[in-house]
Amino acid sequence: MNGVCVRFRGWLDMERLDGIGCLELDEKRAAQEDAILREQLERYNQRLRDFEDKQRTYQRTTQDEFEQMRRNGSGIGVGVTAGASGMWRR
Repeated sequence: MNGVCVRFRGWLDMERLDGIGCLELDEKRAAQEDAILREQLERYNQRLRDFEDKQRTYQRTTQDEFEQMRRNGSGIGVGVTAGASGMWRR
């Protein structure tokens, strides 16, 4: 009971701290609060899907670049060849 979607009906005697009352559901306000919550959840879920898509794209791109470097032999390890003088060079 957060006071947003209920109404108090009754009376209170503030001097004697006595009274009778009940809480009634404010259906109109509850429907508005429910719609707001659903919109927030949808925005959150959309942001999460966008983030996951970006992560997937980044991982694919990184993996593709790694595979391309591996195939070309550049960027991984040190390429060593024998020169005219028979010395190892980089």
